[in-house]
Amino acid sequence: MEAYNQNCAIPSARYPKRCYKSGGEGLPRLKPEELESRRREIVEAARSCFLRNGFHRTTTDDICRQASITPGGLYHYFRGKEEIITAVIQETTDSAIGPMREVIESPTQPGTAFQQLSQFFMEMWQNPELDSAVRLDIEIWAEALKNDKLNDINKQSWAMQRQLIEDMCKRNASDGLYSMPDVDTRGLSSLLLAILVGFRIGKVLWKEDFDLNAAIVTLFLVHTGRLTITMPEIPGLPGDEGGQIVRPARLGVGAKALARGV
Repeated sequence: MEAYNQNCAIPSARYPKRCYKSGGEGLPRLKPEELESRRREIVEAARSCFLRNGFHRTTTDDICRQASITPGGLYHYFRGKEEIITAVIQETTDSAIGPMREVIESPTQPGTAFQQLSQFFMEMWQNPELDSAVRLDIEIWAEALKNDKLNDINKQSWAMQRQLIEDMCKRNASDGLYSMPDVDTRGLSSLLLAILVGFRIGKVLWKEDFDLNAAIVTLFLVHTGRLTITMPEIPGLPGDEGGQIVRPARLGVGAKALARGV
């Protein structure tokens, strides 16, 4: 039998699997950039399937049909559906933190980065694709509650976003934008992230009953100190003694009752 170097292309609906002799005519191997582009197409196809059918009802065959790829071709990129879900989470995270990091790390005048990041969030909330992204988040959260590996990946994703917001808070503090010189940037970033997630969920779940624009305006009024409230002393929460903020060592009974709505 004649000896020859045999190469096989990645099988897909676009490129049927076939082998050819080295130097002969046939389908060439995909270049690295083409492989990455194809991988992104599969991830986007999976995202569409997950939004349409949910994680559990979506099969790898569904993803193959959506991506126009054979099962053999799919397994060249991913070993199973869990890896595809992981890739969807990572792609979603990258698309969210990329613009945030660019703004935060840009060398601008004090306050400019905060303005730019605020504008970024305003545009994000008005993006018609946001609802689909939130619906996918909800699918991921539900699945992560039952899958420790996915839960860890999802936690890392949101931890990266919270860290970026904390970096922004630290930059604001160093620029003198906050009234408190020793602002708790981790606590503030955790609060802001929770608010941002709440805005996203409220827009999807409550629709016209949730006034997103009014909520955004109110958030900025509070954040800029133009909307304040004179609160009575609540045991366990920070107090003000002689102009100094006094932080409790631990959450007191009164604060716990407040958290329960008592």
